[in-house]
Amino acid sequence: MSEIFGNYVLRPATPDDIPQIICLMRDMAEFEKMLDQFEATDEAIYDNLFGSEPAAKALVITPRDQPQHLVAYIFWFHNYSTFKAKRGLYLEDIYIDPAHRQQGLGGFVLKYLAQKAIELNCGRFEWVVLDWNQNAIDFYEHHGATVLPDWRIVRVEGQALSQLAAQR
Repeated sequence: MSEIFGNYVLRPATPDDIPQIICLMRDMAEFEKMLDQFEATDEAIYDNLFGSEPAAKALVITPRDQPQHLVAYIFWFHNYSTFKAKRGLYLEDIYIDPAHRQQGLGGFVLKYLAQKAIELNCGRFEWVVLDWNQNAIDFYEHHGATVLPDWRIVRVEGQALSQLAAQR
């Protein structure tokens, strides 16, 4: 399954794409000021995408005339809504190399994933956005998304995760 959009191709990622995906992921971590938290390795990404129990699905975008050159990656997976009694489609990452932005690729990806969510009978299509990234917020709202003001992400990781797990 490949989708053509102008001079670009959206297709499922392959194991051969992993080194370039890691580079794009590192670029995203730097942009989000989170490079100090970046731990992804080729082996971990392979296991999470192509191992015996994949945690996510990945898409990539390439120029039509350079099918081996990745300019974007997209990770998504299913979550679940008890209230809707349906799974959802959760967009973990969408990163487009700055040199390839303003081409309509972001909107194309959102439309593609919305269609995928409908095809899979998902009750929701959702993701998070950093509160300081006004360009992204404006972009998502332009495409019909609602940024929920009353919800906050709750996270336990690292030493706090170990301590919580060890509690009696």
